[in-house]
Amino acid sequence: MTSAHSSPYVVTTAEFVQRFATNAVRCTIVDGFMRYRAELRVLGFVQGFQWLDGSFVEDVESREGREPRDMDIVTFAHPPAGMSNAQIRDMMRSRPELFDQDQCKAVFRCDTALVNLSTSPEWLVTQTRYWYGLYSHRRGDALWKGILQLPLDSNDLEGNQMLAGLNFEGENNAGAA
Repeated sequence: MTSAHSSPYVVTTAEFVQRFATNAVRCTIVDGFMRYRAELRVLGFVQGFQWLDGSFVEDVESREGREPRDMDIVTFAHPPAGMSNAQIRDMMRSRPELFDQDQCKAVFRCDTALVNLSTSPEWLVTQTRYWYGLYSHRRGDALWKGILQLPLDSNDLEGNQMLAGLNFEGENNAGAA
């Protein structure tokens, strides 16, 4: 078995948009996610990757008869270069829309967590085990499922262009932020 056959599955931004931006609600969530990624990179979170999961990456419409409400994301990243821990803490406090889970959900429709890749190996293993355990099974029936992985340093231009070209006018977009 190769790593291509095991979760997390590495995707490009364009592949992600093509597969998951399939209606107005999903486009709104993908747009929030893309803006969230861009804001993280502006702050210097450029090395690492994100795990994407939750009902958004499942066929929740068929399985539960509802639209996804948000996207679950864990960002595994190295801290911004050249910043002290105190500077990073201050920056994170000054941008609650990116680092406070409730505010991030309201602004970007992303249920987020951040894992520091520069932390101790023991803590990194603990965090990875936790998130993999949480994301690798469906809630409710515990069936195995996959996780998507998108590098932070991906070129999002093609995905953003694809998203901008989608038009789901006339669809009920009541859940969109």
